[in-house]
Amino acid sequence: MEGGRRGWWPELVLGLVAAGLGLASTRLSTAGLPNDGWATVVAVVAGLGLIGVRRLPWPVLVGECALMLVGDAVARTGTDTPQLAAAIALGFVAHRASWPATAAAFGLFGTVTVLDVLDPGTAGLFSGALGVLRLAMLAGVAAAPVAFGRYLRGVRHAAQVAEERAREAETRRAVETRAARLAERAGIARDLHDIVAHHIAAIALRAGSARYAVQRTGGTEEAVLVLGELRDTAGQVLDELRELLKVLRDPDAVEPVGGQLEPEQVIRDAERRVREAGVAVRVSVSAALTAAPLVVRTTAARVVREALTNTLKHAGPGAAASVDIRSDDGALVVEVRDSGPVRPRPALPPSGHGLAGMRERVGLLGGTLTAAATDGGGWQVRARLPIRESG
Repeated sequence: MEGGRRGWWPELVLGLVAAGLGLASTRLSTAGLPNDGWATVVAVVAGLGLIGVRRLPWPVLVGECALMLVGDAVARTGTDTPQLAAAIALGFVAHRASWPATAAAFGLFGTVTVLDVLDPGTAGLFSGALGVLRLAMLAGVAAAPVAFGRYLRGVRHAAQVAEERAREAETRRAVETRAARLAERAGIARDLHDIVAHHIAAIALRAGSARYAVQRTGGTEEAVLVLGELRDTAGQVLDELRELLKVLRDPDAVEPVGGQLEPEQVIRDAERRVREAGVAVRVSVSAALTAAPLVVRTTAARVVREALTNTLKHAGPGAAASVDIRSDDGALVVEVRDSGPVRPRPALPPSGHGLAGMRERVGLLGGTLTAAATDGGGWQVRARLPIRESG
């Protein structure tokens, strides 16, 4: 609210209230005294001067100090409102300006306050030990708005630093999330590249078999059977490619890696690896896995492998684990549970994206993945992958 009309309202209200209080106080305290009219004018002008205190704290402070001297000269009790207004202006200077400028403002206000207190008949007011005490009290009064202004300045700076750090943290999280999503998209492409290529090669092989059957043996029935299988395989590949294109919208090329396995083989290999390491594994896979689109099957296999790897790392030999893959209301559900460590184990640091990366991958397919501790001290990973109907 440093600019615009809305920023003037607090100062306007402050100035009007201060002018009203100054008018009321001088009317009550200077009634019947000489120059009471001048005291009223000084008080009202001092109050109205606060309207510009936030934007022009230094000019307002100088003006209020001048009004303190003028009020002291023309009326005996005409300096209360200017002194209060000058203290407010000093607080704004301390809030906005540097330490040297604040010290100069403090010196100006303190000097004018001392001059305001001094009268022709009070020349020895600040002499002796009692005079030093009076000066210390006046310095404390002048230091109060400085301390309050500097405190608010520190609070504002801390709030700005906290807000900037929050923005930086939010930006960093957004970048990390995007990097994880891109990494998982690349991972999906690597997983599916060789499998889709395998299906295309199977199509070409079956087409060659049909051609050979017709040209060499004249077996039309065999050729029709092969062509039917060819049509089914081609339709399956098209459905899987359609699902893949829904997920991979990044046109960047991805280098394939060799040796990719079918999702079912990935699950069997993960089961064998953890069983050989001393973890008892029970795997239950329904026919829904084979019937699911390739991108869903591959993601399910990666979830199983990651979850069993975590079981091996954190539960260790002697633990028991179970893998359950089934269909549920138009979705493929993957649940991996373990019994937890048989003896206390030190906490291991996370490596790679882990389950966070799997959560991103599942999210790309419109599914959900949860990981939480079980009542028996073990761990459960559950993924739900929707199976879209091909049209």
